[in-house]
Amino acid sequence: MGVVNEHCRMHGVNNLYLAGSSVFPTSGFVNHTFTIIALALRLADHLNLQMEEENF
Repeated sequence: MGVVNEHCRMHGVNNLYLAGSSVFPTSGFVNHTFTIIALALRLADHLNLQMEEENF
């Protein structure tokens, strides 16, 4: 079990999301820049959708 769920939301803390290499389960020896960017964009899409649902 990790610190965050599939949407990068920290377990046990509402409205706290983490975006970055800190959400990786293990560290590697290669540059993870594109993966970090993809996770951040995915999180932004999720938060945008969540905000749209709350406004309706």
